[in-house]
Amino acid sequence: MNNNLILLLALGTAGMLLLFCSVIMLQIRSQNRMLKMREQAQQAALQHQKDLLTAAVLTQENERRRIGQDLHDDIGAALSGLRLSLELYTPPDDASEVYQAFKGRCREQIDSIIKEVRHISHHLSPALLSLYGLEAALNKQLQYINDGSGLSAVLNNEASDAVNQLSLETATAMYRVLEELLNNTIKHAAATEIAIQISERENQLNITYRDNGKGLPADSAAFLNGIGMRNIESRLSLIGAQYQLGAPGKKGFEINIKYPLPQTEPVHA
Repeated sequence: MNNNLILLLALGTAGMLLLFCSVIMLQIRSQNRMLKMREQAQQAALQHQKDLLTAAVLTQENERRRIGQDLHDDIGAALSGLRLSLELYTPPDDASEVYQAFKGRCREQIDSIIKEVRHISHHLSPALLSLYGLEAALNKQLQYINDGSGLSAVLNNEASDAVNQLSLETATAMYRVLEELLNNTIKHAAATEIAIQISERENQLNITYRDNGKGLPADSAAFLNGIGMRNIESRLSLIGAQYQLGAPGKKGFEINIKYPLPQTEPVHA
């Protein structure tokens, strides 16, 4: 009788332990399922935000391209026609020094406006970027800076093959980031020199941008939260690139950008 009672108690205890373990396992499985669902929901939300950001960037680039093309085709053509009309028009007293001086001033002003329209058109939609790639577009932009801003801007590209094989999406993002940095230097840094260094190491593209201007303030929160920096972060995040800023409170600005090169990066069109 005692043996039977002990056996029943043992079986009951084992059953309770088995039930307890089953409940624990069910709870763990339920928690894991909830964590997985929460993680999937977070990933879906992040992907949705990325999709919205991508759509906004593409819309912006398409609008830039349209406006740039209109400037080049319509306004540029109109100005060229005006210049031709000025050259062809000959008043009765065309030998007048006053008229010749006036004609010369008009020619200079029209040429200056045509050059500026071309610059704005290139700024909005750099044709070189889609035709010849990032390096050519950057060199053209730096040429504008060297010609008219009093700055010395230099590009040292040690990874031409990798840069020329970037997809148009990646090249456009890199160009816009560097363009934003160039504009910040011109407007705010009081710099005299800009240097852009591009290299490749261990299947990673490294871009270093430096100027010798005022640098980041000791309290750089305003800069980091500015629209320009947020645009830079957005464009880099879309292509999976990371960046690191130089130390604040020192002379000169520096940012290092690292972009992992895909194994099958499509050849630039």
